[in-house]
Amino acid sequence: MGTAPTGVVTFLFTDIEGSTRIWEQHPREMRDTLALHDGLLREGFARHSGFVFGILGDGFAVAFSSPADAIEAAEIGRAHV
Repeated sequence: MGTAPTGVVTFLFTDIEGSTRIWEQHPREMRDTLALHDGLLREGFARHSGFVFGILGDGFAVAFSSPADAIEAAEIGRAHV
């Protein structure tokens, strides 16, 4: 997971839009997809020295020591959409 950055910090917050409705309509598929989603994002966060400081439902709160690392981590998640 890395260590908490200090000094000037960049925050990245993620969320799956409409996930409550999707859970209600497709619970089995959502469970499997969410496991894949979480794995991909955690891998991207770790690769770019992200520090996950919060998880709420399907959303992550992550701190990075540089904006470039946050953007690159976000791009990993976006590439798999």
